[in-house]
Amino acid sequence: MRRSLAVPVVAALLLLPALPGSAETIELPAPQSEQLSGVELLGTLGTPTDQLPGYILPGPVSNNELVQVTVSADGSVKQVLDDQRIRVNGSGDYFIREAGPARRAVATGDEPPVLNLGDVIWQGFSTGSRQLSAQLELDPDIESHHLPLQVRLAFTDSDGRKISLAPGARVPGQGTVTLTVSNTTEQKVLLPTAQDAPARPVAAVLDRMLAAARSAAPARLPTDRTGLPSELSVVGATARQASQQMPLQLRGTLSSITADPTPGRATPGRAIVGLETMLTGTSRFTLSVPGPGSLALDLTAVPALDADTLLPPRGAKSWSAWAAADPPIAERKAALDVLVQTAATGSRASAYSPYLGSELEGGGQTTFHYMLAATLSAGTTAAPLSPRPLSISLAVVGALVLAGLGFVLWRKS
Repeated sequence: MRRSLAVPVVAALLLLPALPGSAETIELPAPQSEQLSGVELLGTLGTPTDQLPGYILPGPVSNNELVQVTVSADGSVKQVLDDQRIRVNGSGDYFIREAGPARRAVATGDEPPVLNLGDVIWQGFSTGSRQLSAQLELDPDIESHHLPLQVRLAFTDSDGRKISLAPGARVPGQGTVTLTVSNTTEQKVLLPTAQDAPARPVAAVLDRMLAAARSAAPARLPTDRTGLPSELSVVGATARQASQQMPLQLRGTLSSITADPTPGRATPGRAIVGLETMLTGTSRFTLSVPGPGSLALDLTAVPALDADTLLPPRGAKSWSAWAAADPPIAERKAALDVLVQTAATGSRASAYSPYLGSELEGGGQTTFHYMLAATLSAGTTAAPLSPRPLSISLAVVGALVLAGLGFVLWRKS
């Protein structure tokens, strides 16, 4: 049985420069849940391994998650629901334990998972194929620190005054609404590099990455779990400081429904702006509204690779064609850095897709959907959850190691 744990990771342990006299290879960034052995770390804490996230499966598995995020106009997270669909293939027992914490689980298939101290546990028997599905309610305060996007709305009236939006994202009159969307996945890391690298092996990997970026059916971003090599032969291995981020393909709309105040004309007016971009930093979108009304946000975000960053130099039709033209050393080094940076992107994406099932190595993807909260109504809500003591302990240990190495690499525990 394979066991691993999603914990604060220490990528520098894997990415330090090669020592003099060692083999001239570099290790590519691995999925973040594998960069520090959870079992070894928990052994030092005396934690029972049967409480670790992990799985037993009779065959291949796919995991698709739709994370529905409801936010207020100021960007605060009000609700997070994860619609998870797991397809188990093969005959035999299955056991899947995912680190939540989850408040509740509502079955959308045959039966819901069991919650144990916030962990999500799927357990049963597959006769050849089994579809597991449920809607999981996550804690918005906890997830707000891990979600890959922050969104915020601001309103400026026709006189240029900034006015707060009313509850329920209602605009008070004519003016301009500005939607700010920020990618929050960036973190500073050490990445391997080298003075030179053979062009053909680098080109073969880059062609696979470019094909993944151009795919019409996006899946999990490339890592050594999905066909990338774990290491490459190079000349003069070393390391460089860089950033690690998960680009997000945004699509959707921001719209306003405005009631016409003219007597005898109750037909509402509507303003709408499309939201489509590859988000790596912060983007702003503006919407002109003709009068008072309410706003609606329908925004999806999917982890993606930007194909424009993976194009070969000098207009080559492919990286293999580039390699066949005997490229100079400066281009070979630049190509190696592009490869490593893209592998780092896949490593970072593994912290978000899959969002809960980080231990599941099969196919599938995670889609994030953001919408605006309606006016809050009276009612009871579940008691807020706190991160489990185990996760806190792991975070503390990880922070101590990070401090000793002189940099910080953040990861959802």
